[in-house]
Amino acid sequence: MAFIQLKTYAKTLRTKTNVQVILPTPLASETMYGETGFRYYDKSKLCPVLYLLHGTFGDEGDWTRFSMIETYAQAYNVAIVMPQAANSCYRDMPRGGPQYYTYITQELPAMIRWMFPISDRREDTFIAGLSMGGSGAFKIGMSKPDQYGYVASLSGGFSELTEKIKNDSESAWALAFKPDEKLNGTIDDPFWLASQLIESKVDYPKFYMCCGTEDFLYPANCQFKNHLDKIGLAYDYHEQHGVHDWIFWNDEIQRVFEWLPIEKRFSGSQM
Repeated sequence: MAFIQLKTYAKTLRTKTNVQVILPTPLASETMYGETGFRYYDKSKLCPVLYLLHGTFGDEGDWTRFSMIETYAQAYNVAIVMPQAANSCYRDMPRGGPQYYTYITQELPAMIRWMFPISDRREDTFIAGLSMGGSGAFKIGMSKPDQYGYVASLSGGFSELTEKIKNDSESAWALAFKPDEKLNGTIDDPFWLASQLIESKVDYPKFYMCCGTEDFLYPANCQFKNHLDKIGLAYDYHEQHGVHDWIFWNDEIQRVFEWLPIEKRFSGSQM
């Protein structure tokens, strides 16, 4: 597999930023099973892509440091794109700050498709994340349903924390909000956003939610799940014993790969 560390200027962020990319490429071990490796370089076969978001206090390197994401990407032949988004809640920051929502949904995909053999088909474009990145993935997938075919949240922050933290200058997310900002009825209100998606009657993505039963965000996930049931939004759900940590997320991200419309491609891949 290829691991690529990008440092690039982003117009929407008004600064340089980091992105990590994983691309499936030949492994030495695969030649033991009769694979030549040349099929990886077929220009007519573009790769599906998973945009993978980090949580609060995280960065673009978390998934490669703390999970087996490289192994899963290779086994399922999926490109992984991991951007850096600070503690932004994946918002366009106020007061002229970095526009992370616009960056993730517009500038980053355009750059990635220009640089790498990535499919631009909706059904080949996935987005997922953990904690802040989990709710961020749902926000992006629900507000841009024409861009993403599959959306997954691992321990997402589907609560009303934003109403409490935006007035707390000591909060990790303080810079993401204006003190007088109204969030109800906006894309930063996941309950409203889900309802709007149903009312719009568009062909929306497939959704996957999971949370550990001992996670402090478990009640919030249950509350959001109940709302989805009430409005009739279809989704897949999984819960198991676990807390807000990488033991849980590493297990669940493999379940996400099994849920995506892709197959484990090569018998020589070791998992």
